[in-house]
Amino acid sequence: MKKFIIECPVPKDQQPINEYSNLKTSIFFLWTTKDLNTYIKGTIFLVTCSYLLVLALVISSTPQIEKIQPVEVINYINVFGNLLLNLYFIRLYLGWTYIYERLIKASISYEESGWYDGQVWVKTPNVLIQDKLVAEYQIAPVLNRLKLTITGLTLLVTLGVIHLCLQ
Repeated sequence: MKKFIIECPVPKDQQPINEYSNLKTSIFFLWTTKDLNTYIKGTIFLVTCSYLLVLALVISSTPQIEKIQPVEVINYINVFGNLLLNLYFIRLYLGWTYIYERLIKASISYEESGWYDGQVWVKTPNVLIQDKLVAEYQIAPVLNRLKLTITGLTLLVTLGVIHLCLQ
């Protein structure tokens, strides 16, 4: 993907628009920016993998397989599978939030040489407008989608924990 060229003293890899471009193309974050169907398919794939992992752990950690209660196994899969997924989605959310905040700020902090010589650059009006447009039209929808997913997973974990406590 083409990198954006901005006349500023900030090193290219620390410019928010280039950080966005790098994040958008990384495998870990890429699928969250796709259309809703791709996002749903990716989420279903992750849910399936997470549930199968927890199922394998529950079965392998039980010394007497015939004593496993199906309802109990389903609850453990729900709680721990969704907990794993929640951690993953929170990581995605934090990564996108970091870039979003750097894009909407009028000034950005950066380090020139890595020797803790922090500098602050005030964005030009054109750069600020461009960054805010990218933040609002490209990243904000991804953040909203991730918030909904995290909320749903948290609700499922909570219901599973309540059910486990009532047994």
